[in-house]
Amino acid sequence: MLYDVPGDRIDDAAEATADAFIGASDPIGIFMFRNEPNHLVLKRRFYRSLVTSCPPNAVIQATTPALEAVGIWFPPGMDHSEDVDADPFSPEDFVDPGTMERMQAVKDVIDALTGNLGAEPQWYLHLVAVRPGFSGRGYASLLVKPMMARAAGEGIPCTLITQTMENVHKYEHWGFRVVKEMSVPGSGEKFCSMCRD
Repeated sequence: MLYDVPGDRIDDAAEATADAFIGASDPIGIFMFRNEPNHLVLKRRFYRSLVTSCPPNAVIQATTPALEAVGIWFPPGMDHSEDVDADPFSPEDFVDPGTMERMQAVKDVIDALTGNLGAEPQWYLHLVAVRPGFSGRGYASLLVKPMMARAAGEGIPCTLITQTMENVHKYEHWGFRVVKEMSVPGSGEKFCSMCRD
């Protein structure tokens, strides 16, 4: 049984998510903050915001109260329009003026790939984050499979976007297929939109 993260533990879930993405050397975070002397602080703020900005009706779950892994799903009808504090940065936060441009390039790709979010019935996997030391133990599967089963029972698809081929292969193993790809300008990275009917 999964642990539903209560409102008073959102900050803990945000910290666990930041630990996971920083520990995994997320290539998008490296791209965006590559020229910043305090890149680790900025990455932590960015990854935390992926959790703290979620709309109130997002389903935030963890494997256990110890938060070894965190998953966030948007239910059918929800999109990013209800995000709170979605942009935690201002130009004064950066040494490199190109950082804001790189962040905007990433946002533009994500916005393009999630343009139909909320308009079509779907369960959208906003993120799965497994903290360092727990990867490879099936924690991501524990978070993803119950919602896939629920969506199948409701007769609606699950969707997500991801940016590494390792993740694409993992989700393909779970029955997802790539429906669209978009490169991030100025980087060697691309995002893939995936769907499981």
